[in-house]
Amino acid sequence: MALTPILNLPVHRQVLGVDVESLAPTQGFGTDAYDVANVNGVLHVENPEEQKVRLVYPFPTEDAHAEVRVVSTDERKPFKKPSGKDAQFVPLLQALGEIPADEEPVLETIKEETKDFLVADVEIPAGEQVIRVFARQQLRPLDEAGRSFEVVFFAPLAGFILAPDNDAKMSVSVAFPPEWAADGMKIDEPTITAVPGQPAPETKVEGPKEIGGRPIYGALWRRDPKVTIPYIYE
Repeated sequence: MALTPILNLPVHRQVLGVDVESLAPTQGFGTDAYDVANVNGVLHVENPEEQKVRLVYPFPTEDAHAEVRVVSTDERKPFKKPSGKDAQFVPLLQALGEIPADEEPVLETIKEETKDFLVADVEIPAGEQVIRVFARQQLRPLDEAGRSFEVVFFAPLAGFILAPDNDAKMSVSVAFPPEWAADGMKIDEPTITAVPGQPAPETKVEGPKEIGGRPIYGALWRRDPKVTIPYIYE
């Protein structure tokens, strides 16, 4: 039986670090240039029973470079281009708020939304487990000049939900390069979008705070939002 993307693996604790690399200036900007966000996630999940699950990384990555590791078994699986029909992602897209849950999805919309999706099928033992996720997320330009970008991620990662207890927490930090390593980069205000069925997080994204010359943003949450941090090169 073919696996479908998991939607609700409970997370008790998550630490997510995002490290942005400025590459577009050295590539001459333009539509083919890109930056990279190195995404490192450590998730303490509660798996109700031993099972093989399909995890999804819903963003483009550099050379499909993304991996998941189950610490207790040291099983490592790369995220790869999925097989099967695009319709397998419809429940996940609806859960993330990327397409309306109360409308029949259009095939072309699904294809466009999922064209960069990667999946990893991994066996997770029962009980509390530590899952590590790493990806070199590709940040593609939003304009033809190749100077407008945004960092986008879900917290927790796609397919996970915060466990329904008062101790569930997640810490997120996003580090941008220092000014001398990203000439002309101007960072705009982060925006938070609540996913369907979840209220907005209690706190906003903090920052930027300069450490070692780097602008760093961070947040401690008990809700699972979508976070967008836009920036441009002037």
